Amino acid sequence: MDLLLFPPRTLTVLNSPEAAGGPVVELIAHLALHNPVTILDGGNCFPAYRLLRRLRGRTGDPQPAMQRVFVRRAFTCHQVLAMLEGTPSQPQPHIVLDFLTTFYDEQVPENETRRLFNACLRQLERLALSAPLLVTVTSPRLPARSYLLEQVSARAGRLHLPGIPSRPALQPSLF
Repeated sequence: MDLLLFPPRTLTVLNSPEAAGGPVVELIAHLALHNPVTILDGGNCFPAYRLLRRLRGRTGDPQPAMQRVFVRRAFTCHQVLAMLEGTPSQPQPHIVLDFLTTFYDEQVPENETRRLFNACLRQLERLALSAPLLVTVTSPRLPARSYLLEQVSARAGRLHLPGIPSRPALQPSLF
């Protein structure tokens, strides 16, 4: 998959074990060299130092590119909703890092998780109307919240699932 080709006005979902891994850092660096980019960090995983190193490898002075990267962070699912609601629809790419992490929190009651999550999905759709939108997600640790990944994947215009673990091979019994 080539993340550099994520289309405008489309919600692209990337399921990866590392929500801000190498391909995402490469994409942010590429975008920042030419345009402003908004990073909405839902999992406290924005790789600022890796991005700076990547930009230094591409340009002598990474400062102008770094100034085109706008980062907002959220630490709870309530803050994720507030962050998305407070993000203006602009014609610049938006990347939501580790969107589902705070929704996997078992301390948040299920009905509250569903309410906040559905409101966030509406905000993601709003942002995707005006610019390219990439949402990175990780698979849930507990199957009870797997519906979150299924629902955000169902809304995606493009879906990339390299992080879906395959079933482990079972050793057949010898006796």
